Amino acid sequence: MPLFGLIILFVTIAGLAVDVSKSDGDSFYTDIMRFEHVALKIHQNYVESMDSKLLMDRAIDGMFQILDPHSTYFEKKQFDELMIQTEGKFGGLGIQISIRDKVLTVMTPIPGTPAERAGIQSGDQILKINGKSTAGITIDEAVGKLRGEPGTDVTINVRRRGEKDLDYKITREIIHIKAVPYYGVFNDSIGYVTLKTFSEDAGKEVGKAVRELLKRKIKGIVLDLRYNPGGLLPQAIEVAEKFLPQKSLVVYTRGRMQNQNHEYYATENPVLPQDIPMIVMVNYASASASEIVSGAIQDWDKGLIVGDTTFGKGSVQSILPIDEDHHLKLTTAFYYTPSGRCINKPENGIRGKGAKNDDNEDADAEEGEKGKQNPKDTSVKKDTTTYKTNKGRTVFGGGGIVPDTIVKQPIPDFLVRSLFIKDAFFSFANTEYNKLKAKRIKIDSTFAVSGEIYADFQHYLDSTHFKFQNQAQVMFEDFKLRSGIVNDTVKDTSKKARDAAAAELVKPKWAKDDLETIRKASVQLDNILSQESKREFSENSDEIKKYVKDALLARELGQDSDYMYRLKLKDDVQFKAALALFSNKAAFEKLLKPKGK
Repeated sequence: MPLFGLIILFVTIAGLAVDVSKSDGDSFYTDIMRFEHVALKIHQNYVESMDSKLLMDRAIDGMFQILDPHSTYFEKKQFDELMIQTEGKFGGLGIQISIRDKVLTVMTPIPGTPAERAGIQSGDQILKINGKSTAGITIDEAVGKLRGEPGTDVTINVRRRGEKDLDYKITREIIHIKAVPYYGVFNDSIGYVTLKTFSEDAGKEVGKAVRELLKRKIKGIVLDLRYNPGGLLPQAIEVAEKFLPQKSLVVYTRGRMQNQNHEYYATENPVLPQDIPMIVMVNYASASASEIVSGAIQDWDKGLIVGDTTFGKGSVQSILPIDEDHHLKLTTAFYYTPSGRCINKPENGIRGKGAKNDDNEDADAEEGEKGKQNPKDTSVKKDTTTYKTNKGRTVFGGGGIVPDTIVKQPIPDFLVRSLFIKDAFFSFANTEYNKLKAKRIKIDSTFAVSGEIYADFQHYLDSTHFKFQNQAQVMFEDFKLRSGIVNDTVKDTSKKARDAAAAELVKPKWAKDDLETIRKASVQLDNILSQESKREFSENSDEIKKYVKDALLARELGQDSDYMYRLKLKDDVQFKAALALFSNKAAFEKLLKPKGK
């Protein structure tokens, strides 16, 4: 078949030339003709014979460069891998990933998985996978590289703000995810349900949990959607209808094509009585289906949202077949909450247009009726429109769900985080556990980390060549590398890697005497910082003992045990803020009323 015929076949099967205006269609086919002429000229006249498939593949790659990171073109092998990953068992790390600011980014580590145990955090940027740069990688390519045979290792190079880039070597495991791993009653009257993923049984599991809690005469309920990356849309609707009145609009979608415009309503009576107050906890890693549920509950004034602004993943992807061997996964619509807020945050040049409602005109209507931006315009306009809930409360656009009460979650000190990076607590617990069992030491709520156990932990760190470095030391090491200062008195287990990296840097040319003076000063500073690190480690001994204890208790009781959840929630500032709101009825009701009423 002639090249032009192949192009037209590609366009027709892809469904890209349907239901468009005449002028848009004329422009489209004119551009297709121009593309065809360029391809033919290259094919016929270039100095070397070029593979036509390679030319087309590169052209397709170019088209996807100006789309959002969730849109992908699949060859047969890639599509088959997608089906295996979707339908079969696979080994993984236990992280949800996305492209943020053109960099592969961890959206959330899944509790109880290798990634979480290693200390991977939301917001971590993955710069390399097994030594290869992730620059320009798609989400599907990254997933393909991170997943593999259970028991095999994968090394990721991670950048975290304010810290030195680090390598994590993580062993893949089969990832089992239970939608509702835990529910219980706190303060004698407040029910708590944690929903970790919107899998096929999410709605059923949430309904069961709420019914069981109602038997215990609860006076309020907390739905914990923190670190929930989303999942199946039908399950988001099913979870929402456990709390909203029947026939309530849960979410709607809008796209360029009419067949992408849908409204989704609660079809059943709620499980939770409407007079029982509710709080939904979210954070920066709550995404997609989590945002649909929390947005609907906020817009209908069913409950309060507590925590941090959510991730803002509000786009719909459709699988479009090209032929038997090729497919597109294409973003075709955006999710909107009942009040008209687009859930999707501005990302790589795409965003949801503002929706019309009684109080707002389309904030972005002038930007383009066809729902696309000028590719040359790199600025992305943020939606600053405000919207109204069912009772008239003001909520905010801009992508994601902004909580009614914002509560930031603190993070451990740098030295403690470095222990999580090495998976030190979990690994030590696995070795110490058997020793404690042999000594018939009981590991329960009365268990405490003795001086002997703490000494064992320090010896374990020494055996793994753990470097007791605070953040200042890490930054100074990086400075020495970049400035060309070589300090032979400082042992570096990764010296070969550091030397290789240093060779790529343009270093200042120091005078011989100056360099010697600087080296002597650096030795002194190294000693000072080393002492400071040991002091900080000693100051953090109580916190370190706590995490050692938690790891041993988890080994004994299981991560999803009632005791472990209560232990974690005991010091959880966001959960404590939620409980405080339940105990202050006036404050709770005030937040649910429009200002001035």
